[in-house]
Amino acid sequence: MNKSPAQQYLEKQILNASPAERVVLCYDGAIKFLMAARRAIEENKIQDRYNNNKRAGDIIAYLMDTLNMEEGGQIASNLQRIYMYMLRRLMDVDMKNSTEAIDDVVEQLRTLRASWEKVAKGDVSTGKSPAAPQAQVDEEEAAKPVRISATA
Repeated sequence: MNKSPAQQYLEKQILNASPAERVVLCYDGAIKFLMAARRAIEENKIQDRYNNNKRAGDIIAYLMDTLNMEEGGQIASNLQRIYMYMLRRLMDVDMKNSTEAIDDVVEQLRTLRASWEKVAKGDVSTGKSPAAPQAQVDEEEAAKPVRISATA
């Protein structure tokens, strides 16, 4: 199967990206899919909403899965809590057809993306790991377990 020029460009961009740039690309993808899910809600296209929301959730789950909890310390722990919160909010998208949940997750993703973009560009104040992202998460919400179902 022939790949479109856009697909070829994206693959090359991913292959040549640093680890921090790959995280930024993941955030870009999740935001893109959530905005498509939001449009699908507005157009009452339930299957499109589900498909795009699931793709965004898959990206967030991937980001959470790649966290190195042993070496990442408090930053990895904070990111894990934020990602778990996002996944819980994405369940609201499907269960309640909630644009508010999408807006909440997109805002969190944009905040994290901005931090990681600075890391990717080497624009951090120290030579050490980036400061913990400043996305805001409700502590009580973050403590709730996340249930991910393989079925629609």
